[in-house]
Amino acid sequence: MNNEKLYWTMKNGEKIDIDQMTESHLRNTLKLIIRRIQQMETTCPTNVDMAIDMVEQENQEPYCDDWMWK
Repeated sequence: MNNEKLYWTMKNGEKIDIDQMTESHLRNTLKLIIRRIQQMETTCPTNVDMAIDMVEQENQEPYCDDWMWK
């Protein structure tokens, strides 16, 4: 493990050294991270979903190859 300093940016914009955070603050930070991950999983489409949506959208748009013949 390297000795690189890591900082957490608090709600007020202040950066705090993670090594200096209290156990309670670390616990609350971890809970926040977990909630945000869960929220992202339920609200952000996966790459597969995005690809399917793109193909479906392309299939709904009229196809026109007039540009090739001009």
